[in-house]
Amino acid sequence: MSDGEMQCGTTWESALIGAHHNLDNLIVIVDANDLQAMGRVEDILNIEPLKDKWNSFGWEVERIDGHNFEEIEKSLNSLPLREGKPTIIIAKTIKGKGVSFMEGDNLYHYKGLSEEEYQKALKELESNG
Repeated sequence: MSDGEMQCGTTWESALIGAHHNLDNLIVIVDANDLQAMGRVEDILNIEPLKDKWNSFGWEVERIDGHNFEEIEKSLNSLPLREGKPTIIIAKTIKGKGVSFMEGDNLYHYKGLSEEEYQKALKELESNG
């Protein structure tokens, strides 16, 4: 799920249902890159403090670096975080990480790449290995 999707009411309704039914097999991973299609999440509809909100809805919350594969693996291997409670993993990321002209640019939620941009992005990603 994206942080932008948490601006929708159905997300919070689902969160309440998951906790109410003690669904410890319900795991949500949030791509928390602070951007949505129309701009910065905080400018469109601020959703912070996420950890406090999800805790108040009855969820276990873990924050990780969404670009750190060791943290991701460790988090996934420790599930469920607490028996009888759903878990949300808030993975802090940078949109377009590794591609200089895409990093932090919300336009790439829907903008396609030209052939030139595609080749440049591929080259940058391969060189960052």
